[in-house]
Parts: sequence; C-alpha cells; structure tokens
Amino acid sequence: MRQLALLLLLFTSFTQNTYANYLWGFGDISMNYLDWDTATENKDALKRDFSYVEIEGGAQFDWGDLYGFFDLERWNDAGIDQRTASKGIMNYYIGETPFSVYGHVYSFHSDGFSDQSRVVGLGYRLMKKNFFFKPFLGFHNTVQTFYTGSNGYMTGWFMMYMFSLAEQKFRIVSWHETEFGRDPSYASGNGNKSHSLNGAISLWWDFTHKVNFGVQYRYAEDKLGTAGAMKAAIFSLRYNLY
Repeated sequence: MRQLALLLLLFTSFTQNTYANYLWGFGDISMNYLDWDTATENKDALKRDFSYVEIEGGAQFDWGDLYGFFDLERWNDAGIDQRTASKGIMNYYIGETPFSVYGHVYSFHSDGFSDQSRVVGLGYRLMKKNFFFKPFLGFHNTVQTFYTGSNGYMTGWFMMYMFSLAEQKFRIVSWHETEFGRDPSYASGNGNKSHSLNGAISLWWDFTHKVNFGVQYRYAEDKLGTAGAMKAAIFSLRYNLY
C-alpha cells in the first residue's frame, strides 16, 4: 500500500501542473459478489465465495490517462480474513503516436500474506467512437511474502465495446494479463509453470446514468496461488459518483 500511495502521490503532483489539460474522468462505487465454480472450490479449499466493495476511478488528459481501484474483500464476514486489493495504472503518451509509456502497480494484502506486482513497459491504444483496445507489454517485478525480485514479463489488454439494444445502453469489457518467463521460485506457488493467465470478461447494463448492473466471467490459470484453471462469476451493482 505504501508503494501505491507513493505512486498516486506522484501522479497527483504531476497532474496538478497539467490539470488544465484534463479532458474527462469518472468515479464509482460498487457492491460485488464473487461465486467460484464447483471445480475450483474442489481444487482449492481456500477458494471461497465472497462479497467485496470496490471504489474505482479514472481520468483522461491530453498527455495520457490514469486509472485505479481499491477493493475491500469479505467486508461483511466477521471473524474471517478480510483482504484488500488495489491497482493503479498510468499511460503517458509518446508524442502524437498511438504508443505510450505504460506502468501499473497491483497490491494484495491479507493476514500473513502480501503480494505486489509492478509492471513497466509500452502500451498501445486503438480508439474508435464506441470501442477502444489498449494492449501492453512490460517487465514484471514482484514483491511478495515468499518471493521478491524480477519475475519475467507481463502482457495483456483492457478493452471496451459500447452498444445499444432496445433503447438500453450496454458495455462489454475485457481485461487480461499473461505472465511469462516467471522466476521458478515464484512459479512454484502458482502452478509451477513459467506462464499464467488472469482476467475477466463482463457485460454491463447502464440502467440509468447513475446505476449500472454487471455480470462477469472471471478466469485464471496457474495464478492466485492455485495450479490449473479457475473460474468464477461476479455479480455487481454500481453507483456512478460523477
């Protein structure tokens, strides 16, 4: 959390001088319920269904973009390990090209365990009126309870497609991460393979400007401390702050 706070402080300090170049932004809070499938629960007894609260926001500038979220997991389960997860992403555009300097920091904390992933590399953006696709590729560094150091590479994307049906607004959103060239010490606790998959595909219904409903297909393989494939469904109710 200290590293993420420092990163956000640097972002804030930088954007204070460029606030006049602010184009648009968003912020929301959501209630979510994650339901692992039976095969995943049978594979790993620690994979239990849980609720979480998420605060999310982002901003677009002419020089780049920022995005971040903070999750409080199992907030309503008294006596059960409550966990936090957070992520900060920045793209700094390279001139007039579609390329950017990309960086993200993801942190996870629970009782007796913490894991932080840091990625620095290049991003790309394909922007249309109702669609965008932002892939990235970078060097991966991990600071974890059981491993700290260089941890290969990460590639992935964030994608959104917006459409209307029966005069209702919908969005399809996808995020994905592939780790490869992972350090054997780290991989031994995540399927013992040099690569992994992690991501989600979701459908959002913009019921009103302020209220959205979402359902997500969550997937991972040789990740999240478990070997093999994992699947879950996430059901969400989101309130847009602005």
